[in-house]
Amino acid sequence: MDARLLDVVIGLAAFIFLCILLVTLPMVLMPAYAYLGAIILFILFLSGAGYLVNDKIT
Repeated sequence: MDARLLDVVIGLAAFIFLCILLVTLPMVLMPAYAYLGAIILFILFLSGAGYLVNDKIT
């Protein structure tokens, strides 16, 4: 798969993941912690995906 297309797919998946987290986590946790947790999980998702894509390209 082309690296640019893979980046776009990962970006869309990460955005959908962030939206799901923003909706579901405040139901379980206090809103302040839920939003902070959603942002942290989003960053971890993107960094992990970027690491895997970089590993596959080289």
